[in-house]
Amino acid sequence: MENIVIERMTYGIDALGHLNGKVVFVPYAAPGDKVNIKICEEKSDYLRGEIEEIVEKSGERRPSPCPNFPACGGCHWLHMYPEAQRREKEDALRFILKPLAPEHVYPMEPLPMTGYRNKMELKVAVEGDRVILGNYRYHSHDVVTMKGCIVQCKPNLEVYDNLDIHMNKPEQLALAGNINSIIIRTLAPQQHCAFLLKAAPTQEMLSSMQAFFDQTESLSRLEAHSSMGNHLTLVREKGPFSFMGRNWRVSPNSFFQNNLEGSEAILHTLLSIYQGSQHKGKFIDLYCGCGTQTFLLENLFEEVHGVECNVSSYQDAVAYQKTRSSSKSRFICRKAESIFNTPITKGVIAALHMNPPRTGVSQRVLRGLSGIKPRLITYLSCNPMTFRRDAKAIKQLGYRLDSVYSFDLFPGTFHMETLSVFIRG
Repeated sequence: MENIVIERMTYGIDALGHLNGKVVFVPYAAPGDKVNIKICEEKSDYLRGEIEEIVEKSGERRPSPCPNFPACGGCHWLHMYPEAQRREKEDALRFILKPLAPEHVYPMEPLPMTGYRNKMELKVAVEGDRVILGNYRYHSHDVVTMKGCIVQCKPNLEVYDNLDIHMNKPEQLALAGNINSIIIRTLAPQQHCAFLLKAAPTQEMLSSMQAFFDQTESLSRLEAHSSMGNHLTLVREKGPFSFMGRNWRVSPNSFFQNNLEGSEAILHTLLSIYQGSQHKGKFIDLYCGCGTQTFLLENLFEEVHGVECNVSSYQDAVAYQKTRSSSKSRFICRKAESIFNTPITKGVIAALHMNPPRTGVSQRVLRGLSGIKPRLITYLSCNPMTFRRDAKAIKQLGYRLDSVYSFDLFPGTFHMETLSVFIRG
């Protein structure tokens, strides 16, 4: 057993200290903790340890407000006060961005700590005659309950409690054994539930899911899928989902931010960036999802194109556009890589917005940007590490990183969202 002092958090679940000249990574520690640790992994240039005893608690440490932490792997930093979480995220972000020399890095915008997640993805485990619905435990495939979760919105938790009761009836064991995961999303008054199955369901399983839908009146839609296709779709009439003063269509398989208040903060910031100057030419929105930002920005440009390869998101964008006769946006269902050297990228490109997945943008997209060179690029990222890689390549195309905004979109975790502005020349 070794004794160390925790110095800071990393961009990840681990805190960092030093032992005999080597870096030590320790999960669930807080800066300022003095801890006895057990070394569980030793490499040439670093160690990994686990807390055996907290000798002296840091002033940043608090009792977890969630009954499932740290067993549930959904949250990582609930053992620290909110202010400490944001400070550590800001420090990590400044460290990651330092090689890029951004001109402005704005303070992280705080957001509500509880009840913020509108999407819940449940893993399913069968232990004897008991069905467990929840998250994977850290570094394992053991499923841990989410009952009493503090970050999920109340409507999701109500469905979770109903589902927990339903799935723990003896006759549901066969269905439980056939489930990979269950997704619940509430965009009030719309609420969707999707069962992702390992194999095609039996008639008894279909009847079980039908019964759950019938008894859960808050649900507007329930679906069951496997690799063989869609096996069940049940719909209950509900009002439209309203966000930022408009009614949107967001299907179960479409992308939408898990934090509505955080998404609104991001979109208002994005609007303020583009409203600050005149834009003559085209606007291209890569990875546009359901087109939320496309529609909010379309009146600022002469021509607008939204590009999305997810069919469900693309169809939602087109369906919403049909409700707005004045919309000038044009949507295309294609991979971002495929639009370069097409009519979309001909002419003057005033600005381009990107919101890629956690893996960032591909080399093909970066090569495509070198050919069109929009005056302004905005990049919304949920992964600062892949953003840094992409930003280095964008700067090499002749851009400067003007500003970076950050949002604490996922309190209790190490994750953050950044919105960055690149200006050519």
